[in-house]
Amino acid sequence: MMNRQIRRAQAKQDKKAEREKEERREARKRRVAQLRAKRAERRTAARSKPAAAADAKGAAAGAATDAGKGPGKAGKKPGRRAGRFSGALMMVTIFFIVLQSSVPPMEGDNELLRSITGAGFFLLFGYFSVMWLMRRDTPRPLTMTWITGGLLLVGIEVTKALQGVVPFDPLMVALAAPGIVGGSYLGRLVFENTPA
Repeated sequence: MMNRQIRRAQAKQDKKAEREKEERREARKRRVAQLRAKRAERRTAARSKPAAAADAKGAAAGAATDAGKGPGKAGKKPGRRAGRFSGALMMVTIFFIVLQSSVPPMEGDNELLRSITGAGFFLLFGYFSVMWLMRRDTPRPLTMTWITGGLLLVGIEVTKALQGVVPFDPLMVALAAPGIVGGSYLGRLVFENTPA
């Protein structure tokens, strides 16, 4: 008799736990669906802003496109836009930045060349990062690239200082910041002027 009551109580608890688990799962699904819908709306809004600006410029200038010409930059297909492998190349660049900053300089290394190479990796990061963000229609890709590049630079230098193995390189830091900015502007220029 006692065992039967225990089993019933356990079965009730199991059912209740299962119901709660299912409710949590459904709530999570709803939240994920809402987030996806918001992201889709933001991307649509980000895409429509440049298209609306281009339409307004075309109407103000009174320019009509020829029938033989293809679509402009706003009409590019996602698969045909510049920077197809920019995300992967950006990750490879980050790997090389971390790798170079973690290896101490060897005796007789050319420190100037090492500093310029390190700053060059940050320039490449800016170039590939802004291309990747523009390809994904992320709002304010330049600002995002500058923030992430700055955080990467600060994180690398703090880690080097904490380890105490690799010395601080002021020339590389001085060149890396403008390298991120220059690389991002170059990436935007290439992305916007690449034919569809």
